[in-house]
Amino acid sequence: MRARRNPAGIVVFLVLMVDSVVNGLFVPLSMLYLSASSGASLVRVGTLLSVAGLLSLPLPLWVGRLVDRLGPKPIVLVAQVLQAAGFLGYLVARNGGVVLLAATVASLGQRAFWSSAFTLVSNLSDRDPGGRSRERWFGVIGSLRAAGYGVGAVLAGVAMSAKSGLMYRGAIGACVCLLMAAALLLGWGVPRNAALPAGADLEERGKAERGTRGYRTLWADRPYVALVGLNTAFALCNVMLSIAFPPFVDRRLPAVTWAVGPLLAMNTVVQAALQSSVVRLIRRLPRHTSLCLAGVLWALWACLTACPLLMPRALWIPCLAVAVLCYSAAQLVHSPVSNALSADAAPSDIRGRYIAVFQYSFAIATVVAPLLFSLLFDMSSAAPWAALAVLALVTVPGMLALAPRLPQSALAAGGAGRAGTA
Repeated sequence: MRARRNPAGIVVFLVLMVDSVVNGLFVPLSMLYLSASSGASLVRVGTLLSVAGLLSLPLPLWVGRLVDRLGPKPIVLVAQVLQAAGFLGYLVARNGGVVLLAATVASLGQRAFWSSAFTLVSNLSDRDPGGRSRERWFGVIGSLRAAGYGVGAVLAGVAMSAKSGLMYRGAIGACVCLLMAAALLLGWGVPRNAALPAGADLEERGKAERGTRGYRTLWADRPYVALVGLNTAFALCNVMLSIAFPPFVDRRLPAVTWAVGPLLAMNTVVQAALQSSVVRLIRRLPRHTSLCLAGVLWALWACLTACPLLMPRALWIPCLAVAVLCYSAAQLVHSPVSNALSADAAPSDIRGRYIAVFQYSFAIATVVAPLLFSLLFDMSSAAPWAALAVLALVTVPGMLALAPRLPQSALAAGGAGRAGTA
């Protein structure tokens, strides 16, 4: 791939992989470590982490403006340092107040990172002359992120098996070192000019900086706002595997709880191994067609996950394995295509604002998913999966209706993108 031969691209790939390693390492340890270090209950720790996430929600709007004004590189750098500072706070957290402060700083860093990193990737991929370049770049990123998260999860498993406070602190310290190393690598390996949109119109960029073209332009772009809303439905399906699948199996299919880990590991392996191949398979499809396919696959995943409730025990594992494979296929299609579409449907001079708002679809899904699942699961074991299946299928007519209103150059195979005017 041309992206792999691009030195700045390689650096960005490594930075994104490091972020995934950190998340894979910290997330499984977070509740146990913070509860043990602060003396707070798991419920209180969970509440503090949720509050920190809510406090960081407004940040992408400001980050998008800064990305358009300064370029994405300095924002990604600051985001890495903020995350490292948050993890340092975790190391000294001895009460709930310090946990909340550290979690808020880390959450602000993570929110800023994802609100600027994809703009950085999109700007670098502008310089790839090959057709369908964005899907290739985001495909490589998907593979590396899956591999990184898997490595982090394995290391977290080692730390958890040791059940040692020293091991926990060592893991958090490793996260700090990795984040700072990623920041230094980014500062050294990505030239500032390479992080700006290729061929960006300076006059239009000046207007964006003065505020005459900014969020007012975005909010008036109703098709793009509708795309963000529709992607929230996709994102809700995307996050439910990690949030809803383990407690569903544990509470309703307890005889096969042991299979949750291997099935989630299977998803990680499939993501890492097949992302580039899937990008090649779907490269000739219009992007809205690919997203419709993802919706159908996620609906099938939801239905198959609920099927063991009506099956003999001998069929539970095969059914759940096929279900997770359907989820993996949907994610393999959705991730590169949705990110490429969001970048190419945005005017280049205010792309930072557009992509920052697009990332809200994932942030909202992460906040909504636990509450939605718990409420529906309390009603019925099958209710969460029935609701997800309906939601996933609704995205198909929604995407077909929205497609004619989006820039056709962003939908077409090759995705030439959108000019710097709205």
